[in-house]
Amino acid sequence: MLAISREQLLILCYSLLVSVDAQDVVQPRIIGGQVSDIKYEKYLMLVTTSTEVCGGSLIKPLWVITAAHCVRNVKKEDLRIYGGASNQEGPHAILRYVDLIVIRPDFNMNTLNMDVAALRLTSQMVGANVETIELASQVVPPRVLVKVSGWGSTKSGSSVAVKRVHTVWVPMWSMSSCRSIYYGIHRITRSMTCAAKPYRKDACDGDSGGPLVYNGQLAGIVSFGYGCATRLPGVYTSVPQIRNWFLNIVKEHTPSASSNNSS
Repeated sequence: MLAISREQLLILCYSLLVSVDAQDVVQPRIIGGQVSDIKYEKYLMLVTTSTEVCGGSLIKPLWVITAAHCVRNVKKEDLRIYGGASNQEGPHAILRYVDLIVIRPDFNMNTLNMDVAALRLTSQMVGANVETIELASQVVPPRVLVKVSGWGSTKSGSSVAVKRVHTVWVPMWSMSSCRSIYYGIHRITRSMTCAAKPYRKDACDGDSGGPLVYNGQLAGIVSFGYGCATRLPGVYTSVPQIRNWFLNIVKEHTPSASSNNSS
């Protein structure tokens, strides 16, 4: 999750916009959660560069969805995608490389609107503990519990990601409640959705790009927050708002079986 410091918050109160660089504020976090096992989160992917750790979700065997701010200004050659293991890059982790990065063209780093990217793998991600997850087409109703998973830090203020996957259950917020509590701090757009149990349970540093799951479907993508488990809820990219875009990218950029056979 991309987190914002107190100093940046003061700037935001003046400008009503986020104006910080992703490389300075990206954080990983599962606060108030518990250790899990990849067999319960088979869609969960670890997205890494030499300096950053993010999460992602496997939508098709060749395609991972993550947050745009995780891969902004990143070369595809520098990305590593790990799946199928509870421990970060452990001996059972399946490694795949990326040959295409597609960031939604209307992604805005200042507002974090449309914070989503599609990653095409060089070969299919398959394994005993690997499964795809469907993209939700309907917005999750408020107050229901949703599941967030990742390798992010488990303590607010910590920049150290954990080695084993963690999971937390948090309640969804209504759009009106989220906009109200963020009023004068950050503009909550239609592409965003909010979830957290204030002061107790939230996503955190290093969880950026990871999954928010409801009824076995991907409903949100970890985007940003103001600290971890504060009074402000975590903000996620709303999957129903970007679903058609992602599926169109997959359709447009997935090699056909005939082209593979002829090559």
